[in-house]
Amino acid sequence: MTFDVVTLMTMSSLAVVLCGVSFILNTSFTRNDATGRMWSLGFIGGITVAAGYGVEAAVPGAWWGLLVGNVAYVSAIGALWCGARLHNRRPPLLWVVVVVALVVAVATALQTPGEGTWAGAPVLWFGLAILSVLGGVELQRGRLRRNVNGRSLGIVLWIVAIFMLARTIVFLITGPDGPAFTAYFNSGIAAVVTMALIISAAITVSVLRAERGGDSAVGDLSVGILSRSGVLSAESFVQSAEDHLERAENAGQGVALIAADIDRLPEVNTAFGRAAGDEAISSFAQTLRGTVPVMAALGHPAAGRFFVLVAVASATEALAVAERIQIALVDNPLPDGQKIRLTASLGVADSFDHGYALPDLTTAVVGAVERSKAAGGNHIEVSTTA
Repeated sequence: MTFDVVTLMTMSSLAVVLCGVSFILNTSFTRNDATGRMWSLGFIGGITVAAGYGVEAAVPGAWWGLLVGNVAYVSAIGALWCGARLHNRRPPLLWVVVVVALVVAVATALQTPGEGTWAGAPVLWFGLAILSVLGGVELQRGRLRRNVNGRSLGIVLWIVAIFMLARTIVFLITGPDGPAFTAYFNSGIAAVVTMALIISAAITVSVLRAERGGDSAVGDLSVGILSRSGVLSAESFVQSAEDHLERAENAGQGVALIAADIDRLPEVNTAFGRAAGDEAISSFAQTLRGTVPVMAALGHPAAGRFFVLVAVASATEALAVAERIQIALVDNPLPDGQKIRLTASLGVADSFDHGYALPDLTTAVVGAVERSKAAGGNHIEVSTTA
């Protein structure tokens, strides 16, 4: 059986509409949070793409349908990326999507109606490639990194990015009538790629919403002011830390922010199941509670990451606290006879180098943790640059 371009594009549009309506209704009647609304916006953008391109194809001279479709295509991919950032508890950076959409709109408007269907196409495809790369990266980090569905969608977005970039290059070299473009990057093949992306996105985000993106893992949910692991939740820790830092600055007391990130938590979940991952997080939290100074503030900003705010007299003392955490983790395997020994990538930032502003300390310590992870984990990295 052979499908022509029109049939493939119709099937792609139908898949977009069905998946979009299903997800939007599910969001409206179940968990209507910021992440769900952002992803719903993406599906609305996908439906608008189908409508815009349909009008442009069916109505002679309706070049504005192409303009609407191109801008909506950018918003659909961009909303998927922004929703992933919200899911990872990061700012959505929606302005980036707006900028890309404006550039695509201007390029399309300047070329229509003379260029016909291909008006603004290279700019659109290049913009989609950029947003797909950003989405693919975001789905491989933070809370989404330990979810196989998120990682799978990230791979799909990388494939889309490669396809769009290659399509742009071939189009600029050969034009729409070139043999390479006609054979490998025509509208029919693009429709198949779009269907694969939409269906993958619909399945993935629906599963992530059902699982609350892995929120059921110990520590991601809050019980009062505490996370499920028994230490301060992300919001509670920020409030407590800001109060401690203000009082420490007034008293001239040194403080240190220590971040500890469980090494290879996604691999633990994959090899031993989510229950083992939850046990690892709980064990990690209890080890911290028994190791750090009694009056230290313990926070849980993400599933596998913990913050410790502790009063110290010097940078040397801050490093000593981090070393005690590292040793305690290695000395305490998971219970119930499991032979898993936890290690962590640790970062240290203190008020002597970075001042008393929590955002500055957080930025410094997260950077230190990332360097520690890049070094292979089970390592302590001290941030000394103000």
